[in-house]
Amino acid sequence: MVVVLRGDTLWTIAARHLGAGATTEQIAREWPRWWAANKHVIGSNPDKIFPGQHLQPPPPRP
Repeated sequence: MVVVLRGDTLWTIAARHLGAGATTEQIAREWPRWWAANKHVIGSNPDKIFPGQHLQPPPPRP
């Protein structure tokens, strides 16, 4: 589980989860997966996440 911190975006959360070596392309593919996995928490606008929200990482890619 990831707790959203002030200033976080799905992009920054995905980047942190992927690690320091993640490319822009990898992050661009990953952040929508975070949204899909947490849409029930985030809602219809992926730009509206709030400190204190609890997000689950998306399932591993096959």
